[in-house]
Amino acid sequence: MQTGQEFPMDLWRKMGEAGLFKIGIPKIHGGTGGKYLDLLKAGEAFVRSGSNLGLGLSWLFQQIIARYVMGTFGTPQQCEQYLRAATCGKCTLSFAVSEPKRGASPKTLATQAKKTQTGYALSGEKTYLTNGPIADIYIVVAVTEDTTPLKSFTAFIVPRDTQGITVTPPLPLNFLKPSPHGGIQLNNCLIGENAVLGKKESAWQDIVVPLGEIEDVVMTGPMLGGMAAQLDLLAAAIRINSMSTDRALQGEWGALSALWQTLRIIAYEAAGRLDRGGGSPLPLGITFARLAAEFHADIAQLSERWKIPVPDQYTDLQRDMESLGVLQKRRLQIRQEKIGATLLKN
Repeated sequence: MQTGQEFPMDLWRKMGEAGLFKIGIPKIHGGTGGKYLDLLKAGEAFVRSGSNLGLGLSWLFQQIIARYVMGTFGTPQQCEQYLRAATCGKCTLSFAVSEPKRGASPKTLATQAKKTQTGYALSGEKTYLTNGPIADIYIVVAVTEDTTPLKSFTAFIVPRDTQGITVTPPLPLNFLKPSPHGGIQLNNCLIGENAVLGKKESAWQDIVVPLGEIEDVVMTGPMLGGMAAQLDLLAAAIRINSMSTDRALQGEWGALSALWQTLRIIAYEAAGRLDRGGGSPLPLGITFARLAAEFHADIAQLSERWKIPVPDQYTDLQRDMESLGVLQKRRLQIRQEKIGATLLKN
């Protein structure tokens, strides 16, 4: 799947039949319950067993959006209509914030929602939407107040078949396959008042910012699973090639395994903080990213130095892990700078 261009919708449907989309969703909405730590662990197991980071990310992103965004801010009617369908794998969600050439900065976002007699008219364009090409529902964050220096944003539920919305072709990304990423164009897209998700003009502080923190933490699960899968594949290659008795190699392997276990402890504690609501998980997330970069460098050096013949599956997984690490580093760099700026002012 790491090399295919088409998203495996048949497998996605089977995942729904197997109940995977119920994990982490409250029982009242058709899920099996669970916390963010449970989602993290499920993402870890998903990627470790399947050795595919892209599909794991698509699944986990769906669960995070369903649990936090729809589950927290949806009205009873919205949850009954969309969240219950999502737990059965019959409603794929995509969160739409980023825009072409504008990124996801609130200062530059331009997609607007103009008030009408019956609701709102949305106009603008969104891109880099995880699961965008296959989504049934788009949760669109749009500007609803721009007469003050600080724009105000509102989130809207926009079904794929709404008049005025165009789903653009999938982005030709060469990593994290088969996770589909794409965009939407909104041309005077008319929606009703009942499409508002959460409190009006509070979407940025209520939804977007907390969601970023949740995503940073829970997505460490697939990263842990990918690292573990790399270790599993590499260990198998070492044994097949009768290299397992070399003491120097054993020492390096022990250090690498210890580093992975430390990363796991950090990730679990960060998710625990999310669930308990006590203490920021951000310092743990920053530390995780730094140690993860060390893990990627060490495992690459080990396989090269010992000339371990690795399977294509390992090579594909390593490429995806490195790409995801770069993306995570960019996200956390912004958070680090904000922390540093605050501390240096005092």
